[in-house]
Amino acid sequence: MTTADQAPASATHGWVHAWLTAFEAAASDPVMLLSGERLLTRADIGQVHINHGTAKTTLTMPNAARPHQPCLTVSPLQNHEWERIYQAIAASDEHVGVIAAGRLPDTLSDNADVIRIAPAPGDITFTCSCRPDPGICPHSAAVGYRVAQHVRANPGVLLTLRGGSTKELRTTVRGRKPTDPAPVPGPEQTRTGTDAHHTFGRFNARPTHPARARTTQTVPAPLLDGLRSDPPAPGPTAPALRLLSRDAAARASALLAGRPLPADDDPVQDAARLLADPAHRRYLEHAAEQLGLSTLQMRDLALAHEYGGAANVEVALWPVAADAEVLAHAEAAIQPHRPARLASLVSQDNQLTDAAARIQLRLGSDGLWYPFTDWHGTWRPAPGPSDNPATAYKAARRALRDR
Repeated sequence: MTTADQAPASATHGWVHAWLTAFEAAASDPVMLLSGERLLTRADIGQVHINHGTAKTTLTMPNAARPHQPCLTVSPLQNHEWERIYQAIAASDEHVGVIAAGRLPDTLSDNADVIRIAPAPGDITFTCSCRPDPGICPHSAAVGYRVAQHVRANPGVLLTLRGGSTKELRTTVRGRKPTDPAPVPGPEQTRTGTDAHHTFGRFNARPTHPARARTTQTVPAPLLDGLRSDPPAPGPTAPALRLLSRDAAARASALLAGRPLPADDDPVQDAARLLADPAHRRYLEHAAEQLGLSTLQMRDLALAHEYGGAANVEVALWPVAADAEVLAHAEAAIQPHRPARLASLVSQDNQLTDAAARIQLRLGSDGLWYPFTDWHGTWRPAPGPSDNPATAYKAARRALRDR
């Protein structure tokens, strides 16, 4: 059977272990679990939709006439339990930047107050269209292992399964993050020197000199260009200082030109914005490590920002509710452009998934549809967002052809 020890080095070992322990104990059937593992490579498994209390998908066996619909149901936590969990997470100063981004640092899985996020064996039940009554089957076992893969990529899905919200987590942490008051200078720290009034008076009273002969002057090079080595630790490196200074200059230029500036203080959003510039991609691994993400996740978020800005990063991070009528209109709009029109089309939250075509559209808060394409089991952002879902769908098909 699959264990957390088999996860890659970048995986969140603690959360994966907690999920697998509960899931396999709830199944309590080694034969079914082994059969479910084998289905991960033999069967055609659609996108697993993880919502409050459920994880379900469509699974088609080789040479089968119709797909099965396995589902895992997980008991949700009560509001007072979420309040206690959010408080415990918000109190962790060690990972405050990662937590504020809505992620779950792996070390939190060792916290007795927080491990309750992972369900107990009795919290998990199995159902499937292949049997009339609830119970484990190879199809639902495969869903459990596919959920473990999602947890490896983003343990925040455990919040969703248990009825919580990554967005609520971020809001709670930000609201309770302590802010140290600015130190009040003591008598010995009182500033001395000339005040501004006298300084300007001296400037205005300066002696004038006759005009000097015009000389050719060279514009001094920026100070950072003269750095030949990194400043002393723990300060940023010289390349990092250049990146930050260029970003500050770009933001100042946008401010002077009246263009909008990024208003979100989310560290993940800000890192994605900086790394959207291909010249800054050298910092991918470092940024991912600091934010508790894998390098692939950080790269996909940078691509999301490159293709569609902050709104695309938002839809890449988490699902949000969307109007059912809008989703139905989008389904009708893309239907003529689908290569397999009879294949299932799944509408969930703000996501419209055509698993057979390996395409997913996500509706952003700005009203645009953002295209994503399947890349070895994960959804990768593609260029070409549009307010027309059919246009975004065709952009996703082009991205698949251009790979």
